[in-house]
Amino acid sequence: MGYTIFTVVFKDGSTVPYGTGNAIDFVTYPEGKGASDVADVLPHAGRERNDFMICPKYSWCLYSV
Repeated sequence: MGYTIFTVVFKDGSTVPYGTGNAIDFVTYPEGKGASDVADVLPHAGRERNDFMICPKYSWCLYSV
């Protein structure tokens, strides 16, 4: 059982910490922001904050042909 914490830095200088499990495909952006607004990602940063954004739940999709 693990987790990942990282902080996204946006071009306007605002930062948002994220907390999620070990599998990350997508993040939920704050209102009015998107992928093109991201300036940097700081791994292992933001642990001291309490305003985490939660990433969408991860699901495995298993299939056979």
